[in-house]
This record gives sequence, C-alpha cells and structure tokens, in this order.
Amino acid sequence: MSLDNTCEVCGWLAAAASAVGFGSFGVPIKGAPVALDPLVFQSYKTTICFVTSWLVLLLGDDYFVYSPWGIVSGLFWVPGGVATVYAIQAAGLGIAIGIGSSFIVLVSFTWGIFVFQEQVHSRLAASFAILCMMLGLLGMSYYSSPESASFDAILAAVEDDELELEVTHKSGDAADETQRCSLNVGMANIRQRTDAIKYQGLVATRDDDHETHTKNRFNASEYLSNEMSDEADDQDESQADCIMLDAPQEQPEVIVVFGRKMLKRHVGMLSAVFTGCYGGSIMAPMQYAPANAKGTHFLISFAIGSALVNIWLWLLRYLFYCRTTRCPYAAYEKLPPFHIRDMWKPGVACGLLCT
Repeated sequence: MSLDNTCEVCGWLAAAASAVGFGSFGVPIKGAPVALDPLVFQSYKTTICFVTSWLVLLLGDDYFVYSPWGIVSGLFWVPGGVATVYAIQAAGLGIAIGIGSSFIVLVSFTWGIFVFQEQVHSRLAASFAILCMMLGLLGMSYYSSPESASFDAILAAVEDDELELEVTHKSGDAADETQRCSLNVGMANIRQRTDAIKYQGLVATRDDDHETHTKNRFNASEYLSNEMSDEADDQDESQADCIMLDAPQEQPEVIVVFGRKMLKRHVGMLSAVFTGCYGGSIMAPMQYAPANAKGTHFLISFAIGSALVNIWLWLLRYLFYCRTTRCPYAAYEKLPPFHIRDMWKPGVACGLLCT
C-alpha cells in the first residue's frame, strides 16, 4: 500500500489540511498560560513530530526507510521553528504567520519551479500569482499591526532620552473648554534586561485660582491617567483631569540586539522573515533522497533528523552557558524549564497541529 501515487485531489486535500494546521499551530503558543522559551516550545513540537511519524509503519513495512537527508531537513525546520515561536510571541500570531508564510511561498516556489523544474502552465503567470499572494499576505500583516507612529515615538525617546506627549486639560465646570498642556518624560536607567521602561517627568496641572506643578515618577506599564488623577485629588477636589492623547496605554518593550536598541515587535517581524527565507527550504532535501525515501516514506527520516538537530541545539546552548558561567551546574540551572505540568496540553496541541 502506498500513498505516493494517489490522485491529484488527495494532494489538494492534503494541502488544505496542512494549511489549516500550519495556520492554527500558533494558537496554543499565543494562548499558553506560561511564556515558554522558544526552544522549549520547539522541543514539544519536535517530540510530537518524532512520536507521530512512526504511525506510517501501520501502512506497511516498506515505510521504514531512513535517509540522511532527513537531518538536512531538520536543520531547516528546527531553527526555523524556534524563530517562528519567537515571532509569534513578540509580534503576534497574525503578523508572524502572515510574514513567514509569504516568504515560505516564495522560497518553496523558487525551489519547485526554477530548481526542480516542476511543470506549470505558465511560469510568468505563476510568478505573478505568487507575487500577488505575497503582497496580500504582507499587506495583511502590515495593516494588522498597531500605528507605527507610536513605535517611532518610543524609539525616539530611547535615543533622545525624552518623550513629549500631549494631554488635554478638561475642566469639570466647563466641558467645552479645553487647554493644551505638555508632558515631558525623561528616560532613566534603561538596561538590556529591564522588562519595563521607566520615565520621570513633569506634569503640569492648573486650578482656577492657582497653578501647581507636581513631579511624578511612574512606570510605563501603568495607566498614566490614573496616576495623574490621584495626584489631582490630593491637590484639590475640583482639579481638572488630564487625558493623554495619542499615547499607548502599554509601552512596547525595547530590547538590545547586537548593541542596537530595537522594539521587540520589530525583532519578532525580522524573526518571521528569517523563518520564511530559511525555513522555507524544509522539503527541498527530500527531492535529493533516494526514490524509496520520498513522499510519506520520508517522514521517519525527517523525524529522526529533526530530533537530532533539536538535541544538538540544546547541547550548544548548554555549552554556551558553560562558557559564560564557567560552571557546569550553573549552566544546567540556567537552561529554561519545560513547565510540563502547565504546558503539556498546549505543547501537544501545537505539535499535533504543526505536524
């Protein structure tokens, strides 16, 4: 019994099923109760892939075929999977999968049409269709992201150490009367491992009879409007409320990459591009495998190769920690936990959808 010579309709059905699975496997990642390290989540995926791939043996003994090209496929899939998990965590499910899928389509199309000379009705028309698909996916990702001005303002604040926001001063007795006041926020103690950006600024508040200035130090993760209203209550019960305009309630996280400050969301987008450009070649090594190890017969080779690559990545990470900590035990303690009790269900679900 062989599944490699089945009808064309079966191939389209398999493609549709893979599209649903690939488009949905990020849901457990996004909704996970614990923010796992990307390599840990990929390890869940690799484990499920390794376990389920052996089910093809139920179709016949001839499926037990191993080819070293499975390791090459694993070299593309495992690092690309790690990058995909990080992209989903940092940039969001829709943006990460949209960007990654567009480049995967391009890379896979290039391999199939121009390298392996797969037959199509018209290369020019097919190339134009792929271009339209990429533009659609990229456009969807772009317009599903927040306003870029907010991110530019945050980056400017990191570089210039100052953030200027506009607030509207509304009086309780005259709702139609508004006055503009400015909020100057200074950046302080920005560090690579800091989870929140702290600001120090001057809030200008005005009474009907007098003007007072109150200095407030606050954390960017808290709502600015609540902080200012609390201070206003201490000054005078009739004091006006300041409402911030064009400022995000939750400031995006800034991280340092190779000495350069970048928004974590932008790093996630770049990670999605890497996923598409690098991980899009997952199935290309199968074309170089022997004839008896192609198609569904390639599953066991792919599973073994992916498991080996996943183990190698853990070993490399452990050796890196050994070099930085100079202590094998400290390096082991620094490895990220699996949180099996809380994460086995999302991990298994992600692995099943992905494989």
